[in-house]
Amino acid sequence: MSVLRKPEVSAKFIKNYVGAHADFGELELEDNDQLNAMVKRHNPRKLRPVLVFLDGQGKEVARMTGGLKSAADALLLDRFVSEKHYLKTGFSEFKAAQRG
Repeated sequence: MSVLRKPEVSAKFIKNYVGAHADFGELELEDNDQLNAMVKRHNPRKLRPVLVFLDGQGKEVARMTGGLKSAADALLLDRFVSEKHYLKTGFSEFKAAQRG
């Protein structure tokens, strides 16, 4: 995800979010392991990469599967989440309206 390392993107994401990296691709969990429920909830098919945004109560508000293609997309995603556009529309629709 080199897009996230671009200075203009990383500055916004560092300011607005607490980041955590986890690679579940090789993770083997027992069915009774508490982490198993979390992995199944946020990435049930173990797709990579996936960005998941949670609100202050831990509710998922946005998800980007497959990575970001450009810094412009990353900055739009930041606006989508930080300005709470997810309450009204999906990211694809928001992105189309902004570029429209």
